[in-house]
Amino acid sequence: MCGLAALAVAAASAAPSARDSCLRDLPRPHRYAPAKNSFLLQHLRPGDRRTLLNIDGAGSVRHIWSTWSIAGDASDTAPPGAAYLQVFVDGEKTPSIAGAIDQLCRAAEATGEKYVPFPAFIYKGAWNTYLPIFFSRGIRIELEARRDMDEFYTQIDYRLTPVAETAARLVSDHGALKYTAAFGPADAPPARTSAATLTGRGPFVIRGPGTLRRLTIRGDNLDQRTLRIWWDGDAQPAVDAPIRYFFADFNNAAIETRPGERTCFFPMPFRGEARIDIDGPASVEYELDKTPPAADEAYFHAAFRDSDRTLGYAQYLALAVRGEGLFVGMNLFDSGHNHGGGDAALIDADSDSPRMLHGICGEDYFSFAWHHTGTMTPLTGAPVHERRYRLHLENPYPFHQSFQFLFGMFAGLHPKSVAFWYQAPAAGEGGEWLAPEIPWQALGPLGAGGGVSIKEPVTLREQWQDAPMRFGFLDVTYLFRHYIYTDSGTGFVPGASHTNLRTFVDSPTARNVPAILGHDDAVVLTMNGKTVATLPAREGFHGSRTELPLRAGWNSLEVTLANEENVDWRWCGLSLAFEKTAARGVRFSTSAGGESDAR
Repeated sequence: MCGLAALAVAAASAAPSARDSCLRDLPRPHRYAPAKNSFLLQHLRPGDRRTLLNIDGAGSVRHIWSTWSIAGDASDTAPPGAAYLQVFVDGEKTPSIAGAIDQLCRAAEATGEKYVPFPAFIYKGAWNTYLPIFFSRGIRIELEARRDMDEFYTQIDYRLTPVAETAARLVSDHGALKYTAAFGPADAPPARTSAATLTGRGPFVIRGPGTLRRLTIRGDNLDQRTLRIWWDGDAQPAVDAPIRYFFADFNNAAIETRPGERTCFFPMPFRGEARIDIDGPASVEYELDKTPPAADEAYFHAAFRDSDRTLGYAQYLALAVRGEGLFVGMNLFDSGHNHGGGDAALIDADSDSPRMLHGICGEDYFSFAWHHTGTMTPLTGAPVHERRYRLHLENPYPFHQSFQFLFGMFAGLHPKSVAFWYQAPAAGEGGEWLAPEIPWQALGPLGAGGGVSIKEPVTLREQWQDAPMRFGFLDVTYLFRHYIYTDSGTGFVPGASHTNLRTFVDSPTARNVPAILGHDDAVVLTMNGKTVATLPAREGFHGSRTELPLRAGWNSLEVTLANEENVDWRWCGLSLAFEKTAARGVRFSTSAGGESDAR
């Protein structure tokens, strides 16, 4: 395994490359669809096979994380040779990549591929490779157990693209990994930047147009200050976060920290002026690329959030934003163990292509395993449990209508976070679909079996809970995940089960309302006691077209939502959007006669 010193050297040497290849084009539009498969497979025996990814179309796998445990082995080091991968690209009969996961990660680590700033991250039982695996017509990834494994975990981040990204293919050859052709962006000439330093009390004004390529803040007591940045005369700051949480003590591809000095490398385009305020005496040194940004380049944003006390059955909301942009990562603080928690990205419910990306446990989102800490890399780091970061620079999450990022946590915590994203210049009123804020009530988990007890055995009980739908998404997963012993920090992760949902819909006239319902598990929709749609389970989250027949006045809408393993480890939820013109005047409530406007 890599030692801490070796990882620190690797992170430092990779950072300049990461900035060039990962940060350079972040403000520009991104036209791919992000996706993620996540699994916890239990009780595998030698020869057992499982399909981890099987999709058609063009795109690339961008990150594979895995860990596993062996019966009787309490070392948390994922013994080598247990998990064997085969990767079939574009209909291959023979895999172009094959090997034990640990061997493949070692081979990735040795490539030195210049377009991949951090080919592998190997640390205390966590195995990661970031080498892109490109495909033009499809990809299938198979797992074969080579020895008994009590538990096998993996998360695969990938993207789907309208056309193939490159003709280059990653192949394994006698234990080594290599590409069949060059790929990646051409080496760009250094940005023609001018440097300057502003000293005193803010706000500091930088005249444009241009793009800030480096912003360094120096001063005393920086961790007691707040950083705010306004672009082009906006009334509200696009960046608004305490310096201690924006930078912490992190060193990665986008941030560097030194005593009395904090530096940000996220590219920050603006058209007229940037106004920077640090609420106290300081100096601001910057490098400005004076090339005018294109009309569709997005503005950099960062927002601090916290919670007075987590409830255990309601996820922590790190970011909720409408519009078009690109989510690029998060710093997270004081979030506890997150056992059975983890990430959920909810994207574009108000479109015909809603998307959902869900991981497994909290430490896994940060590319670690078994809740180990102690190091930082260009993309991910956890110096200690209370301070962690994850930059999605290998595969940022584009969104076009709306975006939410949720994180599951136990009760009684006071978490804090800073989310980083890019937001396109002000757009119009959106597309043809309306994603309403609907108040649901949920009963569950019903018929739960094969679940995972956390810390101690539990006795399930069914119960009703309020379940508000935000931006057209309802994430049911955590309503019944930690609710049993929320105060003591334990709970139950339901296995195969289902949830009943209900709300009431008021319509001024009788009408049929076209709708997009996003789901991966089976769904049954009932309107006024009659079944109007039965939607089968799908592999991964997709939108299904349906229609809701409303009568004048109040209507009851009920949903039976299954929860199977699928490819997003026991995520349970749905999205709902209505055709905008057909839904005018429609209201929602948890009781007939209530008041909740869809608009």
